[in-house]
Amino acid sequence: MSDCTKILGIRIDGFSRENIEDWVRGALDGEPKQKFIATLNAEIILKGYRDKKYAAILNGADLNLCDGFGPRLASWVLGKRIKSRYTGVDLVDFALKSAKERNFNVLVVAAKNSLSRPEKIENSIKEKYGIQAQVEYFDERIFQGEAAKAAQIVFSNFGAPEQEKFLSRNREKFPNAKILAGVGGAFDFLTGKMKRAPVWMRKIGIEWLFRFIQEPKRAKRIWNAVLVFPALVVFSRK
Repeated sequence: MSDCTKILGIRIDGFSRENIEDWVRGALDGEPKQKFIATLNAEIILKGYRDKKYAAILNGADLNLCDGFGPRLASWVLGKRIKSRYTGVDLVDFALKSAKERNFNVLVVAAKNSLSRPEKIENSIKEKYGIQAQVEYFDERIFQGEAAKAAQIVFSNFGAPEQEKFLSRNREKFPNAKILAGVGGAFDFLTGKMKRAPVWMRKIGIEWLFRFIQEPKRAKRIWNAVLVFPALVVFSRK
């Protein structure tokens, strides 16, 4: 697969859902070589545009997914095409179903300010997918534990840019990991702490409005994603 485009200097892989899931299956079933996945929305691309070290981490990922309507629209403005939007929620869902099929160990390294507590995430995963994942708040001692050593799928929910920097910096401390991915608040949807926008809102690109209604404190982040990001994309084209 070679379809990709750069938006504000950040690479996004513009594959179809089928291609993405084939890629993930290949990573899980192949040699024990780690694959680093990033889920990119307008806000994350903007952070990479402003932070060159973070941009290098994102561009060094093995797979960069389009997690947002904004990047897909931006690719069209730039004369490119991202075939499908594949969110962190989609990735978590597919990876956990795959873990169930393969009897893989799953570790979620959680931020201490997460909306969802570790036990709630564990219970929600077990209830929906029938697997016993390990969910732990981050502490340096986590790397001495069996969960980090045994995990074949590792997620972080720190939010950007912390989650990508954390996973990139500590890849070797998860020796059996097949895939590592930062998925932001994806588990908050699984636990019910957050509700996803209706499908029609997602299709026309106003999911941000639904999030703003739930979390008014996201106003600055939404401003960056909805106004600053597209303005920079248009300017970069000129």
